Amino acid sequence: MRHPTSWGAPKWPPIPPSARSRPGKPGTALDDAIRSRALALAIVVLSALALPTGIAHAQVALCTATGFATSPGAVACNGAAKPLTVTATVRTYAHLALDKVFGSPAASLQVAMGDVDAHCISTPAPGVTCARDARVGAATWYGDLRFRVKLAGLGATRAKLTGVRPTTDSLPSDRLVDGDRGSVPARAYAVSPASPTDLRGGLGNGETTVTRSLGLKVHGADPPGAWSGAAVYSIVIE
Repeated sequence: MRHPTSWGAPKWPPIPPSARSRPGKPGTALDDAIRSRALALAIVVLSALALPTGIAHAQVALCTATGFATSPGAVACNGAAKPLTVTATVRTYAHLALDKVFGSPAASLQVAMGDVDAHCISTPAPGVTCARDARVGAATWYGDLRFRVKLAGLGATRAKLTGVRPTTDSLPSDRLVDGDRGSVPARAYAVSPASPTDLRGGLGNGETTVTRSLGLKVHGADPPGAWSGAAVYSIVIE
């Protein structure tokens, strides 16, 4: 029996080829190549993370030996040819800081006395005390300053803390006064170019706190107005 022969255009759409490259294994050869490249790239990345480039454990050899004796006390590796050298520079050191102003931690180099007068009538600023001297018609407004001194390398030598006014500014020459801790100050600061006023001597190595009373002296004849004056503090070898 003869089968009929079909003529004409092919059927559309055509039947796609099998997606399997070989029996029993899904995916094409191109898929396998992509997976292999991705796996190789992942290995390279992980290796780079595990061993970062540019980081090395530096070593400097001190000695190397072979064939040494193993008896107790025998030198297995002698580093005499490559000794470790330690270097340093010993220096003198001095540091001066303003630690407290009128009982409060120092926050700046501005010391505010507030309103002052010759009769102790104004309300004192925090930490400030007024002492009136009726004999001369004046009053001293004062409070404690605490300095912190650090010294090294002096040996048996001693140092001192000094203070001087660089100029009179708007303060009369004898109105910025110094005294012992907690006392009414009475000694006027020297004004440059005069020699600085000695505030504390006998300072040796280590850390020392120095507390001085700082005051402004106001006379009844002083006209009203704003006062401003500076003091320069230094550590001087005795």
